[in-house]
Amino acid sequence: MSEVVSYEVHDAVAHVTIERPDKRNAMDLEVFAQLAERAGEVEADPDVGAVVVAGRDGTFSSGLDVSMFGAQVDAGIDAASVARLQAAFTVYEELDVPVIAAIEGPCFGAGIQLALACHLRAVAPSARLSVMEARWGLVPDLGGTWRLPRLVGLGRATELVVTAREVDADEARATGLAQFDLPEDGPQEAAHELAARLAAGPAAIRRTPRLLRENLDRDRHGALANEAATQLEVMAGHDFTEAVRARVEGREPRFLGR
Repeated sequence: MSEVVSYEVHDAVAHVTIERPDKRNAMDLEVFAQLAERAGEVEADPDVGAVVVAGRDGTFSSGLDVSMFGAQVDAGIDAASVARLQAAFTVYEELDVPVIAAIEGPCFGAGIQLALACHLRAVAPSARLSVMEARWGLVPDLGGTWRLPRLVGLGRATELVVTAREVDADEARATGLAQFDLPEDGPQEAAHELAARLAAGPAAIRRTPRLLRENLDRDRHGALANEAATQLEVMAGHDFTEAVRARVEGREPRFLGR
């Protein structure tokens, strides 16, 4: 199997990159399989403190490889097959380190649904995002209908799905679809710097995405209990003690992510 999703770690940041620039980083079954494998590598490496998901050569992803549509029409597709594709995105949401989608150029269909599964999205000026499934007579089925309304609200999510229109970087930031801007020059380097700052932070940063996500579906009592339990865990770790000592000693803390 050729490498269609690369994996590199620098400064405690894992870079997961779709490597099909000749196909505008369209996703076929190998891409889905290798995305899941790369997430497994992150899970297995305690030294990774953040992840950047991107596409090679200025395109995040144009969506599903059209060859998959032909195969689905010819052979059909069942719920178990869809669930396997969904899982390749959900595993990024479930990672216990911050995951940033660094978006340049087209981020369409399956591409935007992968970006939605990341904890944060950063957009370069060239970014164009679209929930494009309606143009193919489909609904978003890779987690988009669950994640998008939680980011931008039900009304805006409905509009984006039914119109399949493109959103530029400015609108993505203004509506909460994206959280960070990337520069026109060196956007991936800037994404790395952002991720490296998060990776160098305390263990509390690693706990935050899961805490916030899970508390969305809890009542107030359950959410407060989850906050308290998580706080006790981080206070028992190295980084809280280090932060206190560093403040007393008048120096910068040296966090270990635990």
